[in-house]
Amino acid sequence: MIRKFTKIQMPKLGRGCRRLMATVVIMFSAMVVLRADEPYARNRNYDLQHSKIILRFDVDQKKVIGEVIHNLTTLREDTSKIEFDSVGLTIQSVTVNKAPAKFETTAEKLVVPVAAGKVGDKFEIDIRYEGKPNKGLYFILPDREYPNRPTQIWSQGESEDTRYYLPTYDYPNDRLTTETVLTVPASWLTVSNGKLIGVTNAASNMKTWTWRESVPSSTYLITVVAGEFDEMKDSLRNLPVTYYAPKGRGDRLPINYSRTPAMIELFNKKYGVDYPWEKYAQVMVDDFVAGGMENSSATTNTSSSLVNPKLVAEYATGQDDLISHELTHQWFGDYVTCKDWGNIWLNEGFATFGETVWTENHFPKDQSEYQRWTDARHWFTSTNLYSKPIVRYDFNDSSEFDGNAYTKGGWVLYMLRHQLGEDAFNRAIKHYLEVNHGKNVVTADLVKAVEESTNSDVDQFFNQWVYGAGAPKFDISYAYDNTKHQVALTVKQTQKVEGHVGLFRVPVEVEITPATGAHLYPIVVSKQTETFSLPASSEPLLVLFDKGGNILKRAEFHKEKKEWLYQLKNATDFSDRADAAVALRTLKEEAGHSDGKAEAKNDDAIAALAESASNDKAWGVRAVAAESLGDIGGPVAAKKLIEALNSAKEPWLRARMVAAFGDVKDDKEVLAKLQNVAEQDTSYRARAAALQALGKLKAPNAFAILNSAIAADSPDNFLRNAALRSLGALGDEKAVPVLREWIVPGRPMETREAAIFSLARLQKENKEITTQIASYLPEQHFGIRMAAVSALGARGDSAAIPALEQLLKSDDLSIEFAPMIKEQIAHLKRPAKEKRDGHARANSDSDADDDEASGDSNSGGNGNTAVVAERLDKLEHLMQEMNDLLKTIETRLPTEKR
Repeated sequence: MIRKFTKIQMPKLGRGCRRLMATVVIMFSAMVVLRADEPYARNRNYDLQHSKIILRFDVDQKKVIGEVIHNLTTLREDTSKIEFDSVGLTIQSVTVNKAPAKFETTAEKLVVPVAAGKVGDKFEIDIRYEGKPNKGLYFILPDREYPNRPTQIWSQGESEDTRYYLPTYDYPNDRLTTETVLTVPASWLTVSNGKLIGVTNAASNMKTWTWRESVPSSTYLITVVAGEFDEMKDSLRNLPVTYYAPKGRGDRLPINYSRTPAMIELFNKKYGVDYPWEKYAQVMVDDFVAGGMENSSATTNTSSSLVNPKLVAEYATGQDDLISHELTHQWFGDYVTCKDWGNIWLNEGFATFGETVWTENHFPKDQSEYQRWTDARHWFTSTNLYSKPIVRYDFNDSSEFDGNAYTKGGWVLYMLRHQLGEDAFNRAIKHYLEVNHGKNVVTADLVKAVEESTNSDVDQFFNQWVYGAGAPKFDISYAYDNTKHQVALTVKQTQKVEGHVGLFRVPVEVEITPATGAHLYPIVVSKQTETFSLPASSEPLLVLFDKGGNILKRAEFHKEKKEWLYQLKNATDFSDRADAAVALRTLKEEAGHSDGKAEAKNDDAIAALAESASNDKAWGVRAVAAESLGDIGGPVAAKKLIEALNSAKEPWLRARMVAAFGDVKDDKEVLAKLQNVAEQDTSYRARAAALQALGKLKAPNAFAILNSAIAADSPDNFLRNAALRSLGALGDEKAVPVLREWIVPGRPMETREAAIFSLARLQKENKEITTQIASYLPEQHFGIRMAAVSALGARGDSAAIPALEQLLKSDDLSIEFAPMIKEQIAHLKRPAKEKRDGHARANSDSDADDDEASGDSNSGGNGNTAVVAERLDKLEHLMQEMNDLLKTIETRLPTEKR
């Protein structure tokens, strides 16, 4: 799953989606929820083998009327009762082996007595029931404000929400086949697991659809979708591949999803096992509570992945991160499933790695290198993850779906492949799938498969990276001995050794480049401090530690500026040039703050960064170099940044460069360029970034420019939404009536979210604004509720506490949403000084990296020193990524993409 509404960690929601939800949740440290996932696998006294699920719906009442026939076999002697998970359902009748049976219900269970017997006794238990699910099954309906919204009913079972619409065994350590029978209006389409067996006419202008899944999977992977959809049919040889969009948006399917068959073809080859299900469907639904969900044979994705055709070309990888993530789950997560939630990384880490596999093979090499580099930087900013192992059982909520399971999990698999070699790694995962298909697994099963297939001992690797916590932090320096013709490379591990964090033993490639050319030396780092003597014919021009960035690490390499300049120009790998661009930013003098002499000291760095921003072969390095120019600031850097923008062609690069202008203060040429871009650029993303930069810089004419953009039309209100977001950063109180006009129900959802975020930043003492934003908390639209909660917390008005506390009492909150509300309440109750200090700490480690890693998202900011506003900018940016569906994380988040 991508909870990813992406990533502070995760999230690029370009790597998008993967992690956006995970990212949003991670920004709020309190993780207490109303009902927790069970960390350890349950003891079972029966094996659920097959379920026939028969459903119809009372749409007006948002009710499910159901019957489920479970076929099961006992696993223990003298089993005298069968318990099913069931929450909020009215059980009408139960039969056991076709005979009426007594039953009991509790708040969370349906208990059915059976005749005690021997192991292997078989029972058919038929349950008739009805209910109005608060979660698990969602009714998305037209209403007074949105009368043209297509009717949709869809389920979302992970982690443990299937029980809210279906009495069943609701934990992953069991597998069953299913038959799903759905009776719906004749004009509707349905999608469920497996093969479509048939569609028959039913009374009252209804039709009955029958789907059958013959490959066993866990109950959280059961899917039910019904409603008004457009369908597009595709195939890969004999495998049906289908796509569905809410009625009226079917034209967006081909341009966003048509690479799916090619992905299946690639993964068949790379994973060594052919796609294991009868079909592959992808259904895009409105108001989805995650980025995507990998139901067996039938993924559900957010409809925000249906990017307007006029905008699709503006994203470097389109929706491919989301699509490849959820598709990989069909092997890793569905075909082979984690036994318990403590091992969820076996699902999510592999799915995140699947994004890398596709990107490496379909896009230029530097794209996957860029994503890996940004993912690592994001992961290190999520400091609350560092002390936690990937495999852990110490959660009492749903926090196991975090940036360790996604981002770090994907990185671990990348490092394992790098250490074993690609051929050996591919043999290992093929063996893992073949010996464990149709089973529930823990990490030890992966270790065993790797060792059996490669004859390599990987215990130490898994002990430090998966069962241990953190990642190495290196302090690196070197000295050259001209007599011995040697480089003495000193490497220190500076991470604090405590808890699950220890010293790491990692193979590292060191490249030394004297005048005669580069030489690569493999070393193994294992101690707190050690020095390696390596040959060099003359004093090096460049020394690289971990050439190409193949280890998840943080490194401080002490070099002179001249070496960083050489590295930026001459290093062959993306990560090494990007590291140099960042290092030159941090080495800057205090440019532009006094008499210009300090700026002159930056001339060599500015010139090198300008050359890189204009001409580096990798767009990601060009973007990072441009951001460094913006961070250095001053007239010379600003001029070079304008020149780099003029030479940039890719819209995603232009957007990043334009956003970098938001850090250049008091420069009339920059403001003029931003106005020109905002009004005339051919890239919508660049124009949106310019609108947000104008607000951040509080340009004198910004209000008029933003108002013009709000009044104009653009694809999916793209520019209007950017302008509305920018009004909050601008801080002009004249924006209040404009924002109130666009915040009301009936306006487009993403537009309302943008207006909510900005309105919350204005007139902080105005209680009417607080009340207005709080009035949107009861809405059923997921994005609006999340925007309102985030905005109220960042607004800082304690008058919102009662409304948030009332929302917390609701029984329809997703497991991601409840902790977010609790943290906002706690924040509003804290003393003002503590709030400021807490926000300062929250922003100190992550601001720069967050901006850098937004490669597939529009950058924005607030332009003032209020840390509360800065945090709101981050939240607003994440919500925008959730809507745009793009990249990054999840990025693998914490509670990122499943």
